[in-house]
Amino acid sequence: MNRLWLIPAAVTIALASGPGFAQTSDNDGNRAAPNRDRLSTWSPAAMERAKQVVLPNVDPEAVKAAARSGQRASRPSTPGSSPAKDLVSDRERASGNVYDKPLYWAGKLFFRNKGESYVCSAQFISPTVLLTAAHCVRDSETGEWYDDVIFALQYKNGEYSQVYDYVCTATNKGWVQDGFEKYLYDFAVIKVDKPSKTGYFGTHWNWDGQYSDVVKIGYPGGVENGEVIQVEKGPIQFVEGVVQLTHGNPADQGGSSGGAWIGAFSGGNNTDANYIISVESFGVDGQPGIDYGPYLNEDFKSLFDYGENGCQ
Repeated sequence: MNRLWLIPAAVTIALASGPGFAQTSDNDGNRAAPNRDRLSTWSPAAMERAKQVVLPNVDPEAVKAAARSGQRASRPSTPGSSPAKDLVSDRERASGNVYDKPLYWAGKLFFRNKGESYVCSAQFISPTVLLTAAHCVRDSETGEWYDDVIFALQYKNGEYSQVYDYVCTATNKGWVQDGFEKYLYDFAVIKVDKPSKTGYFGTHWNWDGQYSDVVKIGYPGGVENGEVIQVEKGPIQFVEGVVQLTHGNPADQGGSSGGAWIGAFSGGNNTDANYIISVESFGVDGQPGIDYGPYLNEDFKSLFDYGENGCQ
């Protein structure tokens, strides 16, 4: 697969507007064009040809500096969470990859931008809402939304258990801006057209101090060409709005953007488990095996609620 390169904005930008563009005080949403058969345009061959979105190369110190001086700096925080829910019975479980809990709540996200096809990672966080990275749904420089968005649940080697069309995509307004502060908002939600058949991850926001390590999942192009979901575990550090994960895998992480970082990862029946605490956002040259993600706070919770309400 080829790749989409994402370059930090260097110019002042304006927020997108026009038909289908919904707004609240903190969030922006884009509703899918009606009466359009997107699913038929994504054959397995078309999915295979999709270009892996390259993980942005960003200096984490620049993002931390933006966090110190930005609007998040003095904001109070109240921890909160949403629980995971498993809809697969024990007898339906099989060993290996996307057939295991909680990996069967994840899959590949496909989209088009200016006629080119791309792929990221994503996962369910409620019956009809997906979580991914903002850079997988929207251009941070222009505010332009990507289209023909679909999600392939339990993707593995060109096969999947269910494909979902999108109702709307949404980001925090902070994603579309000049400067490094946007990476504090590199998360997005997607409302899809039908409920998850397997269940969904929990989420945890304002979790500072509650996790020392996480499990990272996604479809990095440097491992099996991104055709099989990968699982990496490592310690995390949270400093000034940025979460650092040292997973130790030097392989190309293109295609893993938007993949979940999971606290209390468990394949068992523990109900207090499998909380997404961040998503794969960016890396930096010279640090193979280390990636960075946004800290989920009230901005995330607001966006989550917005997506649940159909981006209205």
